[in-house]
Amino acid sequence: MLASSLLLALVVGTWNGEWFPSGRAEHRANEQVERAAIRAAGQMLSEGISAADPSGRDDVVLCLNEIRDLETAQALCSAIGRTNLTVAIVTAYRRRDRFDQQQDVIMTTLPVAKANWSTWKTHKEAIPPRGYARAEVIVSPAVTTTVYAVHLKSNYGQTSEAIAATNRLKRAFAIDQLVDQEKPKRGKFRSPVIIAGDFNADRFAKSFDKETIFQSLEKAGFVDAFEGVPQDGRLTHPGKGRFTGSTLDYIYMRGCRVESPPKVIPALRISDHDAVFVRLQF
Repeated sequence: MLASSLLLALVVGTWNGEWFPSGRAEHRANEQVERAAIRAAGQMLSEGISAADPSGRDDVVLCLNEIRDLETAQALCSAIGRTNLTVAIVTAYRRRDRFDQQQDVIMTTLPVAKANWSTWKTHKEAIPPRGYARAEVIVSPAVTTTVYAVHLKSNYGQTSEAIAATNRLKRAFAIDQLVDQEKPKRGKFRSPVIIAGDFNADRFAKSFDKETIFQSLEKAGFVDAFEGVPQDGRLTHPGKGRFTGSTLDYIYMRGCRVESPPKVIPALRISDHDAVFVRLQF
């Protein structure tokens, strides 16, 4: 009884909003359309949190991708309806002469010890786009967890094997950087670490069998929340027509465990990605 009472639980969710809130690349929809999208997304994410934690007592961390800016992130945070949920960090990636409209966001109900963001390191062979949002959240006085929100290079417009190889390399450089940053000191893992977001690669699909990111994470002691989940329970990028769905959005963890299988919550036309929620125990 004592052991179970000491367990700490945390709901972690991730979602790619697809150029949120306009739904189109480099575009601003009219104000009413965007407000409606924010309301709908807030309700969807709230339902996802409740699906993972029906009691409503657990703390929450959300890792979001393709959010336009801080103003949008704050509006979405309010629309979710949790009075203690706040925006911990929003990236400020640049796209040529302006701010990118695909920013990464971390929201949480937990106290935040530190939050920052960074672009990826540059490499002569390939430069990964964007970067990561990072927050150190205080799960308990004795447990501080490092959370990363990431959105790795996509295969959009990929027309040759050479381009495919470069895209894989960009994803590999990004994940290898995080693994190196969280390398254990003196052979011991530090605080728990969560890496969540749109990986733009499907761990379970043969077409992605040349990817190295999943092996790199597993070798470093990270566990996929979708481990052991059948295909119909882990498709986060629904298929259309003759195209089958994919598992592109992940929650990887080290130093904590999955209490029950993740919940995939339909995005209901708000985005081409569904949201993923899981309850973790420490």
